[in-house]
Amino acid sequence: MTMLHNLRSYCRLLALVASWVLSVFPLLSAQHSKELMADACSNELHQREQNVLWASQVERRTAGHVYREEEIDTVEGPVHRLLSVDGREPSPSDRTQDDDRLRDLRENPSARLTLKKNREAEEKKIDDLLRAIPDVFLFKDQGKQGNLERLAFSPNPAYKPATYQEAALHALSGVVLIDLTEKRVAQFSGTLTQQVNFAHGLLGHLDKGGMIEVNRVRLSPGLWETSSFRTDLDGRALFKSINKQVDETRSDFEPVLPDTNIQRAVEQIVHKSAFFFQPAQGNIERSHESEKAF
Repeated sequence: MTMLHNLRSYCRLLALVASWVLSVFPLLSAQHSKELMADACSNELHQREQNVLWASQVERRTAGHVYREEEIDTVEGPVHRLLSVDGREPSPSDRTQDDDRLRDLRENPSARLTLKKNREAEEKKIDDLLRAIPDVFLFKDQGKQGNLERLAFSPNPAYKPATYQEAALHALSGVVLIDLTEKRVAQFSGTLTQQVNFAHGLLGHLDKGGMIEVNRVRLSPGLWETSSFRTDLDGRALFKSINKQVDETRSDFEPVLPDTNIQRAVEQIVHKSAFFFQPAQGNIERSHESEKAF
């Protein structure tokens, strides 16, 4: 009897402790988790409507190399200037290619129009996905991490994707961290838990196991930007292989005038890059020629 009495007392104690923990750190219901995610997506869409522009340093890692660039957002799309390759000054051929690309952007209206159309198409895809996310997934609260709410997400079986982008998103399972002060997404990471077929596989597919991770950073009240972005996706599209591997980190954000266009950004970015590179004596004449071209 004594042992049974002690066991019952111990169980009651555990129940009291569990009750106290849950009362202090209550988990959100599935509906409230979805509402929190919906608020975060809505706030992101609201910021995107403001068309806030930034200049930043971008580090891209691909094919065993590290490329560092200066990037400036414009109303027509991003403009970037190569600063280094694997920590070293770009080769003369890399620099010439970069100069030619920037010159074409500044002088060729069709090049600027193409960049603008690509930006608008990409922005629309992102906006559409942000609107869909609260319904694409089922959410389960996993508690707090400091001022962040941790939500696990998995495909909502009742949701029917309307586009290929939604189909790829719908196949993800993972975790999202929500900043509770401003209700903004601080991190989103997911893995494809099943193969994604496009047109029943006739147009291609994405392999199971692919991943995506996005980290966001608060720059000022209500303004957040992506600080890192990683994808590792494989598959096939018709007769071509898909190997979408992106690994980018952004830092040193600075605000840009809201009406900045490509021409202004090119002038600014070339001027900035002049402070990063000190050409060798044998390349001084070529450097002067390049500056005159702009």
